[in-house]
Amino acid sequence: MARNLQDRPMNSQPHTDAGPAMKLHQMRYLVAVAGCGSVRAASRALGITQSAITQALRELEEGHRLALFERQSSGIVLTPAGRTLLRHAQLITGQMAQAEDEMARLRDTCAVARLSVGVTPWVGQSLLPHVLRAFRAELPQVRLELFEGLSAVAHPRLREGTLDLLIGRVPSGPSGGDLHGTPLFRYDATVVARTGHPLAGARSLAELMDCDWLLNYTPPEEDDLVRRLFLRHGLPVPVGHIHLVHSASLLLHLIAHSDMLSLCPWPLIESGVPQGTLVPLSLREQFEPHTVGVVQRGHGPLPWVAERFVHHLMEQVHACRHSPDPVLQRVFRSIDVLA
Repeated sequence: MARNLQDRPMNSQPHTDAGPAMKLHQMRYLVAVAGCGSVRAASRALGITQSAITQALRELEEGHRLALFERQSSGIVLTPAGRTLLRHAQLITGQMAQAEDEMARLRDTCAVARLSVGVTPWVGQSLLPHVLRAFRAELPQVRLELFEGLSAVAHPRLREGTLDLLIGRVPSGPSGGDLHGTPLFRYDATVVARTGHPLAGARSLAELMDCDWLLNYTPPEEDDLVRRLFLRHGLPVPVGHIHLVHSASLLLHLIAHSDMLSLCPWPLIESGVPQGTLVPLSLREQFEPHTVGVVQRGHGPLPWVAERFVHHLMEQVHACRHSPDPVLQRVFRSIDVLA
């Protein structure tokens, strides 16, 4: 990173000592930059300045005489040394989070524990109220912080430690990296447009290539997304027509009030779309299903409070499958329960 962030070469003089001690904040910044894909995105996720991140990682590189990042056309990527150090940094930050959780459990029982959870929108609009009632009945002293669990926002937060747990899309392939997911649900997605859209009667993606698309994805997921949506159907990527959105409510509102299109999960359509505002397009192309589950950093056990949240989630999944509530009935008809 020294070469890229300072635009000057690394010092090539031989280095014989062990270098200065690594610092915890340097490990956190390394994990954040690797997970977010850029210093700018990591700065936003951590709520600190880009210069602070750059300075900390420059000191880490200079102290050990190793470049950790390289700049390529697609952005900054880890060097072999960076990938090696990242594995240790992820373990360190994960262990610190678990240690803090254990210490919280050992404090005065009147102390306020905290749990930060990202929840994918359709789960938030259907199952979450039932989960919260059960969780709060058991652990009324826990203070919850809830985030809309769209992957472009939730995955970086999970990697850098400001999110304890995600009930959201399970990352696949290279985009998963240090994140581990336990699948709970599988569902299909479909292209949606506003009611009355001039192309609402389209029967092929090829008819939609001049439209603007509003999508949600993290930088590592972009290649996989365009492959699923366009390339596997023999269509070029509509460069200049794909736009990002990090809020489900904003996505649905914009689709309903513009001529933009989106690839939308069926359970979100069933739980969060006002009747008569959006229409699913009857396209001949079929899209690969998505999986939602419990996503965490690493493969270790969940912190105790997070484990209790997952316990109540699973209880409510089974309790709500036969609910008379019409929204829950529609949601469960649109998903496969895997656990």
